[in-house]
Amino acid sequence: MSFQTRGKRVRPKGRSAAARMKSLRERLYDWRKENDLSQSEAALKLKISKRTLQEWEHGRAEPRHLARDVITAVIDR
Repeated sequence: MSFQTRGKRVRPKGRSAAARMKSLRERLYDWRKENDLSQSEAALKLKISKRTLQEWEHGRAEPRHLARDVITAVIDR
């Protein structure tokens, strides 16, 4: 993904284009599966409850701003 600014082509910094396209719930689920973690184990690593993780993965809830930043930092390593 790129865009033009005054004739220059600029690429956004940070995550890859594929990661930017996925929602947080998809990235969270993918991270958990890639690391072969159960929901309980993933919740412990993220220091949240299993129920909260379930809600986020199913898209019924989303983390608040600060929690989202922390979660994103952990799963996008």
